[in-house]
Amino acid sequence: MRLTPRQLEAFRHVMLAGGITAAAEAMNITQPAVSRLIRDIETSVRITLFTRQGPRLTPTPEAILLFREVERLYIGIDQISRAAEDIRQHKNIVLRLASVTSLVRPYLHKALIDVIGDRLDLPIVLDVENSRHIWDMVENNHYDLGFAFGPAPTGDLQTVHLHSSEAVAAMPAGHPLAAREVITPADLVHYRVLTAGRNSPLRRGLDRAFASSEHAPISTMETAMLHCCHFAAAGLGVAIVDQTTMHAAGANLCSRPFRPVINVSYFAARPAGTRQISVLDDIISRMSALLDAA
Repeated sequence: MRLTPRQLEAFRHVMLAGGITAAAEAMNITQPAVSRLIRDIETSVRITLFTRQGPRLTPTPEAILLFREVERLYIGIDQISRAAEDIRQHKNIVLRLASVTSLVRPYLHKALIDVIGDRLDLPIVLDVENSRHIWDMVENNHYDLGFAFGPAPTGDLQTVHLHSSEAVAAMPAGHPLAAREVITPADLVHYRVLTAGRNSPLRRGLDRAFASSEHAPISTMETAMLHCCHFAAAGLGVAIVDQTTMHAAGANLCSRPFRPVINVSYFAARPAGTRQISVLDDIISRMSALLDAA
């Protein structure tokens, strides 16, 4: 037994309209065509669905039971249609975002307030993760938009370069190294160096700088660059971070350029092949503007 969508449509219209003529008008087909569809569905299900009294059809109890099931089908179709319209208009879509710690405040915080504002139709999930995790999750379509440190990996990603920032040595204004114009690896050998984790681009550049100069600090502490700034402000050591992160921290610090130069790049990433969502484009544009103005 196989029912066709057209048979179910004819059955539904007859049930709603109470007759062949009105059903034919609703479906924009002839009355004989509706009658044939009703006969076909009765043959398929092997149930008498209507008793015929002249031009009028009276549904049997079996037809009423079947109609309930057909209505459930059409309710589901209506829900799918509404969902498709919501998708077209970007309504009721959960936006899945991820960012490295350095960009959350004030940059992403401000961008979301400016772009999303009072839009209650845009649920948001925001995760704070490391760059490697963000790149992987965006590529596998688990995040709609990610903000991470470069370099951008090769893969199924749409990437936008947002900003580049140089590494600095951050410390309280009264620190002995604050009197220097620039800070080199040799200047740091007697201090605790607060630095990002080993997988970060800045940390790899810092390790190369120490290796090339044949100097190593007496002590180190690894943590997120934003935390490095706050620990440095508390006097725990000298933080080697990028200027963007230092500005984001808002800590009471002074900074000196670190040499050799270490560049830190920030990127926005979206899964490749996904349809453009205007609100995500607006967030990216706002993030770029905020970073350039910092």
